[in-house]
Amino acid sequence: MLRVRDAALAAVLCVGVWVATGAARKGAPLTAPARGDSVKVNQFMSYDASAKTVSIQLVASFGSVNGGMNFNGGYKGNQTITVPQGWSVKMHFVNKDAIPHSAIVLPDKLPLPMQPQDPAIPRAYTVDVTAGLPTGGTDEMSFKASQPGKYLIVCGVPGHGPSGMYIGFVVAADAKVPSYAM
Repeated sequence: MLRVRDAALAAVLCVGVWVATGAARKGAPLTAPARGDSVKVNQFMSYDASAKTVSIQLVASFGSVNGGMNFNGGYKGNQTITVPQGWSVKMHFVNKDAIPHSAIVLPDKLPLPMQPQDPAIPRAYTVDVTAGLPTGGTDEMSFKASQPGKYLIVCGVPGHGPSGMYIGFVVAADAKVPSYAM
């Protein structure tokens, strides 16, 4: 028969193992983590199919490719993010460059405007699109991928998009889950 003292010690040990393995996060409640809810596609994308949500990390100037004029290392449309129609998108933007950058979703139509005005998808843009965010600046775009089509994620700072700072963004009616082609 298990004594109260042994049960308390077992509970402490379980919590200790849980914390030691990194399962606990600062500020997180002491409950077991949910399993299978989120699928990690790569370092820039994860999704929850049951909630129909996708989380995208968008890093301006991820390394020096294209002189730093890139998103997640992609430029001139050589990467494509595909999201199923109807899914909710949370795009976390961070500028790692020494110069300002921003992001806006535009129609996939070249040549790109020198200074974009309106997003192709409502709320699909960062603050200060034209001025850009400074080094280390962050913002989050939250929008619904409701209209199928081909789009581009473009830096809205004048001249950056035409300099190649854009990647593909597709809203696909036939996609079952999000994907990221690099």
